[in-house]
Amino acid sequence: MKKSRQTILRSAVVLFFLIGQASLLSAQQASGTSPTTPRRLTLSEAVSLALRNNPEIRLAAVAVSRADAERQEIHSQFRPQIFAGTGLAATYGFPLSIEGSAPSIFQVASNQVLFNRSLRDSERQAGQMREAAGQSLEGKRDDIVAATVLAYLDLGRARRSLDSVRGSAENFLAAEQIVEERVRAGLDTPIETTRARLNTARSNADQVGLETQIELLEARLRSLTGIPQTQSILTVPAEVPLADPDESPDRLVSLALERNPGLRAIAEEIQAREFAVKSEESSRWPRINLVGQYGLFSKYNNYEDYFQRFQRHNATLGVSIQVPVYERERRAARMSKVETDLAETRYRLEATQSAVEQQVHQLWADREQQAAAREVARLELELARRSVEVVLAQFEEGRSNRLAVEQARIEEAVRWVSLYQAEYRAEAARVELLRVTGEIRSVFP
Repeated sequence: MKKSRQTILRSAVVLFFLIGQASLLSAQQASGTSPTTPRRLTLSEAVSLALRNNPEIRLAAVAVSRADAERQEIHSQFRPQIFAGTGLAATYGFPLSIEGSAPSIFQVASNQVLFNRSLRDSERQAGQMREAAGQSLEGKRDDIVAATVLAYLDLGRARRSLDSVRGSAENFLAAEQIVEERVRAGLDTPIETTRARLNTARSNADQVGLETQIELLEARLRSLTGIPQTQSILTVPAEVPLADPDESPDRLVSLALERNPGLRAIAEEIQAREFAVKSEESSRWPRINLVGQYGLFSKYNNYEDYFQRFQRHNATLGVSIQVPVYERERRAARMSKVETDLAETRYRLEATQSAVEQQVHQLWADREQQAAAREVARLELELARRSVEVVLAQFEEGRSNRLAVEQARIEEAVRWVSLYQAEYRAEAARVELLRVTGEIRSVFP
């Protein structure tokens, strides 16, 4: 009987395990991917995922919501504020007040700002800070799009380079064997064997380095787009759109000063600081509030002993007017603070504008330089490919040896890697220029 129970228990465990595996498999099939299935990802899909899932963008969006909530909090003071409660208390002697109100069974109080120029300017200040936070959010989106595009392009570049390096590994080994044979035959000195082995080791080191780069770039792309870290990514060839032939550094500088989100955020902050100064200047104006109060009194609080007539229901409605009479020192200190904040923000805008101008000129020069370097790399590759054709033709005619063929093929693989690097650097300079000028999301929507 005991063995029968153990058998049943084991069968139940196996059954639950199989059911769980079947559920997991069906869920993976329903989603279309599994942790071991590579995900094909285009550049536009990567940008879309990054804008939707990146935590830095979400954090910037939270800052916008917080700034908007602060503005709404100030604005709510211009709407009726109604509070209800009770002031129950046992009274001995004269009925003293409880938190400014007479003891009552039930009470209602209301307050609404009718006129307060200082508070109104504070509301405008909060509104401008919300706009500044919105521009900061746009800048963060541009930064994430640029980072995603660069990671995607660099990952494609690294994988193409790895394919070339792996393809040349066989040529290095073949060249090493040929050199060893020539050394044994007395055609080359022994140092050539060491040189051939060094070249093979360098090729292996390049391969390991590229494999590491691919792992890091893929992890970064997953982090930017919100793809699970267990999911492998397959990229497809992508290119950065060519620049307008009529572009010039002056035009790009003008565009950056107009559209750069960082500069626009500081400009909004300056307007907010100006409203802060106006708010302090307006603090000398009167403040008028609409106030109201209702109280349900009880005879247990000795009202009849100290007042000629007791009334259970009592209400007050009127306005509260406060006129600042003397607070010169406090106002002067606060004015000094807000004016200092305003001056600091203006200086920061000037410094940032100068930095953006310098950055645009630097990126323009980098783009032109990298474009020239890409053309050089393309011509070097073309020369290497033609050299392979020439050496192969000479080998077939018996005027060249196998070592020259392998060396020519190695040179071609090296030039392919150089071209991939030059293309990426030129595209990276173009992407950074688009980010600084605020055009990147119009090019990569």
